[in-house]
Amino acid sequence: MLLATFSGVIAALLANITLFIINLTIPGPTINMPQLTVEIFLDVTEYTTIHQILGFIWSTVVGSAYALIYLIALDLTGWHNLLLKAIIIINAVWLLGAGFVMRTMELAVNIRHEPLAILAFFVAHLFFSTYVYLLVNKYGKP
Repeated sequence: MLLATFSGVIAALLANITLFIINLTIPGPTINMPQLTVEIFLDVTEYTTIHQILGFIWSTVVGSAYALIYLIALDLTGWHNLLLKAIIIINAVWLLGAGFVMRTMELAVNIRHEPLAILAFFVAHLFFSTYVYLLVNKYGKP
């Protein structure tokens, strides 16, 4: 649990920064992970400071949940091919979340038709997978 929390929070912070940097190069609307995360719980017509704080907190909670799922999968399947498993497991969870949950909950409606924004969101999750792998590889014990 501690490893999932630690690696998930750090990887989420790094992935949020990565997505922010990627979004600087994309024309048009983009996805902000903390804002999207807080939209699950609150109606965000105006993204205020309290929304930013709550979104930031919730995005680290989601990152920890992703890392926990990854660690459970490692315990079940073995601690080999860590990077490949991180990419497959975390992005499979992301596809379920982005594809099903976002559509079902009507989140980021104005972004769904923006292929570059969605691609950037996916790339940020690839980076998240890599960050989790690096942290788990360094601090985890098989």
